Amino acid sequence: MKNVLHVEVLLQPEKAIEIPELEKAIRLELKNIEPIIPESIHTTFVTDGLSDYVKSIQICEIENLHDSENIEQVVIEAGVESLDLDSYLIKIYFYKLDDSGLVDDATSDEATCKMRRCILPNVDFCGIWESLVFQEPIKEILLNYAQTGMNFARHNVNTNIISYNRLILLHGPPGTGKTSICKALAQKLSIRLGQQYNFFEFIEINSHNLLSKYFSESGSLVMSMFQQIKSVLEYGDSLVFILIDEVESLTRARDAVLSGTEPSDSIRVVNAVLTQLDNLRKYPNVIFLTTSNVTEAIDTAFTDRADIKMLINPPQEMAIYTILKAAIEELIKVKLIINVEEHDQFDRLPDVNAEQKEILNTTQKLYQISKESVGLSGRVLKKITFIAHSIYVRQPQCDGVHMFLEALHKAVKYQKTQDAGITKIK
Repeated sequence: MKNVLHVEVLLQPEKAIEIPELEKAIRLELKNIEPIIPESIHTTFVTDGLSDYVKSIQICEIENLHDSENIEQVVIEAGVESLDLDSYLIKIYFYKLDDSGLVDDATSDEATCKMRRCILPNVDFCGIWESLVFQEPIKEILLNYAQTGMNFARHNVNTNIISYNRLILLHGPPGTGKTSICKALAQKLSIRLGQQYNFFEFIEINSHNLLSKYFSESGSLVMSMFQQIKSVLEYGDSLVFILIDEVESLTRARDAVLSGTEPSDSIRVVNAVLTQLDNLRKYPNVIFLTTSNVTEAIDTAFTDRADIKMLINPPQEMAIYTILKAAIEELIKVKLIINVEEHDQFDRLPDVNAEQKEILNTTQKLYQISKESVGLSGRVLKKITFIAHSIYVRQPQCDGVHMFLEALHKAVKYQKTQDAGITKIK
C-alpha cells in the first residue's frame, strides 16, 4: 500500500467549475511543479487558465500507512528533495475561504451573548496550522483522532459499547499554542472533510465573560448557551466545532467548592456543563475543543469525558529552529533583510551530529540561538524576530543575515532577562 500525499487546493472565490474536471487539471499541474516538497505552497501555474479558478496549491503532509509512529520522520526526510509522485497515493481537497471572520453571535441579546461564530474554512484561520511547530507529532495525532471520531459517528457506532465523546482537552503552560491548535485543527478538518458535510461552523465560548458578569445566574446561562448550540446542531449536514478556552473557568473542581475556596455557584456551573455535554453526545456532528492552563483546577468528571488529553509544552530546540527559520525567511522575502548571499540559506533542519567548526554557517548559528531559546514560550518566539529588529537593528532594513542573527541572539538574551525579572517580582 502506498503512502498518502495530501494536497489542498484553494479555489478562487467567485468562480465555479466542475471538481472532477479541475482535479484532472491539478494532477497534470503537479507533474510540472519542481520540486515537490511537503509543506510548500504554489501560486503560479504552467497549465493555461488554471489561475482563473485556483489561488494556490499546497503540498501538505505525507501519511505513512505502514508505520504510524514515524509520520513525522517521513515528512522530514521527504522534504530534502523532490518527491516521486508515482510513489504516492495523492488525495486532493478543494475549498474556498469565508472572509467574514469571528463575530459575536447575532441571535443573543447583551445579557446572553457568550459566543463568537464563523463559517469554516475561514480567512482568519488561514496559515495557523502551518505556523505551529512541535517536535512531537501533535498535529498528526489530533488530526487522526478527530477524523476517527467523526468516522465512528457517521457509522453510528454505539457509544454505550465504545465510548467516544469527540472532546479534546489540551493543557499546559500559557503561550504554548493551545488555542491556536484548536482553531487550526477545526480549519484543517473543514478542508479535509469538505465532501462529507455541506458547511462547517466554529463557535468560541467566552467562559470568563459568562462567569464574571452574571455569576449568580451562571448555571442558567450555561443551559441557555448550550440550547443555542443545540439549535445549530439540528442541521444534520453541518459539522460544528465548539472551542471552550481556559475551560477551568467553567469546570472548577467541586472539591474546592466543598472546602470553601470556590463560590457555591460554581457547582451549579459544573453540573450544567457536564449535563449539557452528555446531552450533546447524541449529535454526531459536533467536536468539542477545550484548553486549560491549570489542569488541576478542572473537575475530574470533565477530564474523564475527554477522549484525548494532551500536554502542550514549550517548544524545544528543533521546533524553535523551525519557528525562527520561518520568521527570518519571511523577513528576507519582504526585503527587511537585504544583501542575502546564496550561501546564507538555512538547511531545512540542522545536522546535530556535524563537526563543530570555528566559523559557524547560518544554519549552525541559528541552531545555537535555538538551543539558548529553550524555555521561551511559542508566543514569545513568534515575536522575538520583531524584538530583534526593533531593539537591535533599529533601521528599516538589516544588512545581511549574519547581522540579523547577531541581533536575534541579543534579543533572546534580553527576553530571558525580562522574563526572569517578572518571575522575581511574582
